[in-house]
Amino acid sequence: MKLLRLLKSGLALARERGVSVVLEPQIATSVPEITPFGLRARQCSSPRLNLVLPSINPEHYFGGADTAVKLYRALLDRFPRSRIVLLDSHPRSEALARFPDHVAVDSDEESDAPRQIVGFSNRYGRTLPAGAADRWMATAWWTAFAAQSATAWQQSLGETPRPVLYFIQDFEPGFYPWSSQSAVASSTYRADFDFGVFNTGLLRDYFAGQGITYARQVVIEPTLNASLRPVEQAGEQRERVILVYARPSVPRNALPLICEGLRAWGWSDARCKHWDVLGIGELDRDLDLGPFVLRGLGKLSLADYRSRLQRSAIGLSLMLSPHPSYPPLEMAAFGMSTISNAFANKDLACWFDNVVSLRSASPAAIADALRGEVDRWEFAQMAQRWRIPGDHAFLGDDRSFDAAVTQIKGWAAQHW
Repeated sequence: MKLLRLLKSGLALARERGVSVVLEPQIATSVPEITPFGLRARQCSSPRLNLVLPSINPEHYFGGADTAVKLYRALLDRFPRSRIVLLDSHPRSEALARFPDHVAVDSDEESDAPRQIVGFSNRYGRTLPAGAADRWMATAWWTAFAAQSATAWQQSLGETPRPVLYFIQDFEPGFYPWSSQSAVASSTYRADFDFGVFNTGLLRDYFAGQGITYARQVVIEPTLNASLRPVEQAGEQRERVILVYARPSVPRNALPLICEGLRAWGWSDARCKHWDVLGIGELDRDLDLGPFVLRGLGKLSLADYRSRLQRSAIGLSLMLSPHPSYPPLEMAAFGMSTISNAFANKDLACWFDNVVSLRSASPAAIADALRGEVDRWEFAQMAQRWRIPGDHAFLGDDRSFDAAVTQIKGWAAQHW
């Protein structure tokens, strides 16, 4: 901001003095997500598991990162040494507190701590110690690119090439227009070499439809976060609340489209004055949509989130990708009528009867769905309408996770 103010003042001064200033548009010549992942050789015979993540800071620590860490921890009994390497944000103290068994280590250090967390966002011209015994696990495409670069570096030193354990949580080339980022994201899907761990069978099937079938793969099906269990209803009455999953920084969560749909509903339905519309996830400010205000609550604690799920009537959560995402499943599991979108082979109405799955995610379709669900709740006088059976797969144990871990360990014993 200071640099911008200086630039503006300099331009103003130049104009006062009659100097013509022409600013040429900046041309991108690099892909910032793939800043070189530099390594330096350090010999150690005991195997080390490296999990490469974007960040563990609270504002970035959603379901995907949490599941990746859970998988990492499940594999630690095979690794006397391990390390979490963070590419995007340096870990703050509240993030490190979530890992009391790990030690924060600078990338320049030659630490022998068995469990480490290394902030490596400021990595230009810097290196990280590594050796032949390092094994690599990744999730987001740019962390996979870094991990694959690490295995190529190991191979250049004469080591046997090792696969990357790739926890795939979405079809990430779709995050961008046809572009450099999209191309590099696609290049990380080395289906004939790496081990693919898919977050849901839906996503695995979508990849197969794109012609990408991993020779070695497992699937982890989603289950409700243990901190949100058991699912209990807060009495028979629900509050007139529409809970919106609002993440402005994530285009596939479609906040502008959600706002258009909410606005269209509000202008056409006078009952909007009697309903509160609350944004959770990232939205930390109120948005005036015209007929009403979308109140931003930001990221809630799990306890507060659970309370909201118990009391609210309607959920609205979009994910314009083949990944189902957790919020609409969590909303539905707590008995809310939940509006989400279908995508390719994804249809969450097959998971829960109380999901409205939009085939066309348009403002008009969202507004129509909201009117329909408000009608249902008002007709029922806000009485609880759905009780999810306790044996529902989403409310069950981590059987698919445990089975995946067993398969990964069996593969690792032979190939890692």
